[in-house]
Amino acid sequence: MHVEKIQKIVLVGGGHSHITVLEQLANHPLSGGQLTLITDSQTTIYSGMVPGFVAGQYRQEELEIDIKRLAQQAKAYVVLSKAVKIDTKEQQIFLENGLPIHYDIASFDIGATMVGRDLPGIRQHTTTTRPLGLFIKQVDKIVQAAQKHYSTTTPFRIVVVGAGMGGIELAFTLQQRLQQNISTTIQILILQNKPRILAHYADSLVRRVHQLGKERDIRIQCNRKVVAVEPNTVILADGERIHCQAILWVTGPASHPMFKESGLSTDNSGFVRVHSTLQIENQTNLFATGDCATLIDYPQTSKAGVYAIRQGTFITRNIRALLSGKPLQSYRPQKDFLALINLGDGRALGTKWGRLVEGKWVMTLKDWIDKSFVKRFQSHA
Repeated sequence: MHVEKIQKIVLVGGGHSHITVLEQLANHPLSGGQLTLITDSQTTIYSGMVPGFVAGQYRQEELEIDIKRLAQQAKAYVVLSKAVKIDTKEQQIFLENGLPIHYDIASFDIGATMVGRDLPGIRQHTTTTRPLGLFIKQVDKIVQAAQKHYSTTTPFRIVVVGAGMGGIELAFTLQQRLQQNISTTIQILILQNKPRILAHYADSLVRRVHQLGKERDIRIQCNRKVVAVEPNTVILADGERIHCQAILWVTGPASHPMFKESGLSTDNSGFVRVHSTLQIENQTNLFATGDCATLIDYPQTSKAGVYAIRQGTFITRNIRALLSGKPLQSYRPQKDFLALINLGDGRALGTKWGRLVEGKWVMTLKDWIDKSFVKRFQSHA
């Protein structure tokens, strides 16, 4: 009597792609596969609502998705640990404690770390926005520090390092939160090491953010490279020292070293290279998705959650295809998407195809999109 082998399917990481995979597998379970989730956190924070949390518009529980419960709905065995190495020959994923997890098929959705985190003083003296779960716990500490800043002559100065979407949103929403809660003068400075803020976004959005920055006394400085941080001091490449009371590190994504250290194919920045099927180059039974991966055919695709969510559907389909011996489907990123910036004051900016919209109705739209997305998974779990 022939007994068909049960394939071991391992999902590593609880990012936006994998919560989509788990939702789909909860609705339609795998046939012939035993599912395991490896994640270092029981909850996933939805990044789109973090600026709203900073502004005081959302409670923490409104941002959280219980990925452990979602995984259990998908009949997955949950391992609460961090993966640190991949052995492709033995088909094993090693955990922090040294224990191996065997896989027949595995998918990685572990996000990214941050550019410059290894510079002197960054880890010790800044509030970094990744991982998000740790960041949201630090927000109240900044608010409390501002409340204790009793000086009438010295403003409470915050330096935001990084002027991508995250840095801009956090500067505006944090200013709004602090102005509502304290009487001390708040001064926010955004530093960008490139000539332009909001890389890859429309010029109309860039101009409007600069204009709003002037209106709200949020200073934006480009071509300002940070080389080190000391307690309450940012040190620039030209030697200037900027004294402040809080430093937010919101630089671009940097790769986790695990892929390169495991001998997998990576790009020049260390992100693992994947085909349009989301299979890792030279590895038919390994997938990678979201911020940790670079598409070989579309290498300029930005590291944005909107892509990761859609990639999750392709991961599910292609795992099923591998199990059944059917052809895999190719993912093609959309050329543009609706980008929304929460301004913290009940308004938002939106841009798509170069067109700019602004107002309370834009924030209402963003709120509806974000809450609907999170509730999808919260109701499942």
